[in-house]
Amino acid sequence: MALILLTNDDGYDALGFQALHRELKKEFDVFAVAPRFQQSGASHSLTLRRPIRVEKIRDKFYTIDGTPTDCVLLAYHDLIKEDIAVVIAGINHGPNMGSDVFYSGTVAAALQGATLGINSIAVSLSSRDYNDFSGAVSYSRDLIARIIASKTKGVILNVNIPDGVIKGERITKMGKRIYHDKVIKNSAQKNVMYSVIDGTLSCKIAADTDFKAVKEHYISITPLKLDLTDYDGMKILQEHLHQ
Repeated sequence: MALILLTNDDGYDALGFQALHRELKKEFDVFAVAPRFQQSGASHSLTLRRPIRVEKIRDKFYTIDGTPTDCVLLAYHDLIKEDIAVVIAGINHGPNMGSDVFYSGTVAAALQGATLGINSIAVSLSSRDYNDFSGAVSYSRDLIARIIASKTKGVILNVNIPDGVIKGERITKMGKRIYHDKVIKNSAQKNVMYSVIDGTLSCKIAADTDFKAVKEHYISITPLKLDLTDYDGMKILQEHLHQ
């Protein structure tokens, strides 16, 4: 039976994570390692220079007081003694589309799995309420089974599932997320300033993008890669710098 490492960034008690864990256990061997606390926006951060507390909740279910990346690394190097067939991160409460992938702890967990040579999938649900994960769970189980059966190597998928009616799935590219950030300052207490980044989000609904697919009620599957090298930029630099 294929072994799945399941993690997330919303915390071990998040509804999406718990629902997917229950369903996957019916068909696969599942080992869950998730953050003890909310880690949304943690990106690919690691915990350094302090001990990480690892707590066993029950058999093959652990929580740690670290990041999603920590979860994957600790599971791979210490907690799991068998080969991992696929790393699954999610189901995230909220979409991870466009440049969200650079901030997302969910996507980072999948990327960390890929750096270890393991097929990895990040799954997110775009919803208003986050109280019904049944459709997202059913689709995720099916997709995972297909990936395992395909015996493909080097898979990194960022999957975004629309809420409500699902018309099908599309292979997409990353869209353009637009951030309108602002910083709120509060100095109500003497000599103390609290700052929080707030603001609004928008996006460009362009053809073949994750945003367009989800808006039209299709599941978006965006293949990612670890190599961020700008190869066209390399050619330009070689032309201008190597005179």
